[in-house]
Amino acid sequence: MKKFNVFVNKKTINIQDRGFNFGDGVFETILVKENKPLHFTKHIKRMMEGCRSLKISTPPVNLMREYALKSISKTQNCILKIIITRGLSEQGYSINLNSKPNIYFNKINNVPSLVKITGLKLKVSKVTLVRNSNLSGIKHMNRIEQSLASHEILHEKKEYDDLLLLDDQKNIIETISSNIFFIKEDKQQLSFHSPKLSKSGIDGIQRSVIIDFLKKKKNKVLIQNIKLSQLPQFQFAFICNSIKGIRFIKSINTVKFKEPEPVLALLERLI
Repeated sequence: MKKFNVFVNKKTINIQDRGFNFGDGVFETILVKENKPLHFTKHIKRMMEGCRSLKISTPPVNLMREYALKSISKTQNCILKIIITRGLSEQGYSINLNSKPNIYFNKINNVPSLVKITGLKLKVSKVTLVRNSNLSGIKHMNRIEQSLASHEILHEKKEYDDLLLLDDQKNIIETISSNIFFIKEDKQQLSFHSPKLSKSGIDGIQRSVIIDFLKKKKNKVLIQNIKLSQLPQFQFAFICNSIKGIRFIKSINTVKFKEPEPVLALLERLI
């Protein structure tokens, strides 16, 4: 008996799906280059951790890999989106224990080009991220805060490229869809600082790849609470995500950052 319902490149969804009704599920967005889903193991590991946090049954990794490859088929460059929901329920929040999780594998052919690598202008969003240690770090389907921030940036597009999101303790967390790093330069030594995500935010795959790379290269990496008042201490800043890669920041509100040549030299293999 099948324990999961699997859908490959399906264009419709059952209206009783709890993911559609309540955001009851997790998702991953994976860049595919030369027919290879990048950092696939890391993405699936985070997805399984998210399922366990939400008490959703976890599918075997070999099943995930099999259907991921079926979805992208022979396409060389695309985006693979995977969604796991708790399954179907007829009415209200009550969970049907006989319902099987639904797994959706969808290929997206429109891969954004990395047109603007440097010089992003950011401002602080009016949207505040709620602190919840039970949900922080995982990529669950409840993204209303990011949706509100995306609506806010519509009115700022001519002047700003992205918005910086803070939690309710005024800690810097992330941008609308990217993690953020700040860099100090002291006697030509670089130290990298990224916000704590134990209460809010998504623990991005590209973020973890960068942290692993920097530690391997013996660079100093600090994961800490960072306030807006600390921004003048840093000389460089960049944001990153799995689809858009690494993009350097020119300014946040009135705080300006230097041109990123020393950092580019270090991270060029990841860009």
